[in-house]
Amino acid sequence: MKAASPLLVWFLLCIPFLGWTQSEDARFDPGFQAAIHVGGQVPTGILAERFGASNTVGLSGYRLTSKGWRLGGHYRFQTGADVREPGLLDNLRDANGHIVDNEGQIALVTAQQRGTLFCVSIGRIWTADFLNPGSGLLLELGMGFWEHKVHFQNRGNRLTQLDEPYVQGYDRLTGGWMLMPRLGYVHDSPNGLVRFQAGIESMMGRLQPNRAWNTDTMMADTGPRADRAVGLFAAWILRLRARSTDLDYYH
Repeated sequence: MKAASPLLVWFLLCIPFLGWTQSEDARFDPGFQAAIHVGGQVPTGILAERFGASNTVGLSGYRLTSKGWRLGGHYRFQTGADVREPGLLDNLRDANGHIVDNEGQIALVTAQQRGTLFCVSIGRIWTADFLNPGSGLLLELGMGFWEHKVHFQNRGNRLTQLDEPYVQGYDRLTGGWMLMPRLGYVHDSPNGLVRFQAGIESMMGRLQPNRAWNTDTMMADTGPRADRAVGLFAAWILRLRARSTDLDYYH
C-alpha cells in the first residue's frame, strides 16, 4: 500500500479535471516536439536514508496528435550534493575521522549523488474554452529505467581506494525499473512563440543493488529497493518542423 500511495495521490489530484473536454474550435497542431527539461526532487522512504534533495536536467522528444495525445522519450541526468548513506567510507577514516590519501595528506573527499533516467511516456493534454489552443492540463505516465550511485570528488591527491575498480566497493550503484506519473500544465502562446510545461511528478522505482559487496561496511546491500521521490518539473518546448523554401531551381 505504501508503495502505491504516490500513484494513488496523483490520480486523486487528477479527478477534478477529468470533466474537462476539448472545445470544438480548439485544435492541437500535430507534429514532433523537443523539450529542454529541469526539475527538482525530494526523496522519501528508504531513498531518503541515502540521499537528500536532487535536481535533474535533460532532453525530451514528443509526438503530439491532433487530439492532444502525446508520446514521448526522455533522458535525464540527476545530481545531488546531500549524501546521507550510513557507514560510507568508514573503513578509510582515522581516529579523528579524516581520510588520508596516497601521499599521507588529508584527502578532501566530497560525496555526491549521480543518477540517470531513461523512459518513455504516454499522456494527454486536456484543454478548455478559456485556454489558448494547444494549452491545457497535462496527465502523463512515464515508464523506464532509473539508476543512481554515490560519486566521489577528490580535490586533493590521489586515493587508490576511490579509483577504478576499487571504487565499486563504495559507490552503492543501484538500478532498475521505474514509473513516473506527472500532473502539469502546458502553455502555448497565441503567436506560437512561447511554449513551456510545468508541474509535479513522482518517481517510483523498484531497484536492485548492482554491487555484490560494500567494502566500507563489510556488508552487502539487499534488494529490491522501493526508491521514491517527489518533485517539480519545468521544460521549454520547441516545435520541430521541416524547413521549407520558396526558391525555384532551374537546370
